Amino acid sequence: MAREIGLDELPNGCGSEIRAVRGEGRVTRELLTLGLVPGVRVRVLRRGIGGDPLEIVAGGHPVCLRRDQSRMIRVVAATDES
Repeated sequence: MAREIGLDELPNGCGSEIRAVRGEGRVTRELLTLGLVPGVRVRVLRRGIGGDPLEIVAGGHPVCLRRDQSRMIRVVAATDES
């Protein structure tokens, strides 16, 4: 079974798929408006000093997010299955 993690936990260079956007209010609506919706493929490009902001590509479009915003986005964790 796939485990969900926050987008902020995904290592640089790794890709995944958005499973959910957690939260309520204006920030959640803005994330959804940016196209950060369940099913969209995302890849972490790089982080700023201290991990904030996070630069990603979502559905082929570059997006920068603050750490608290990226925690709201839940993605599928990579699994080590041998």
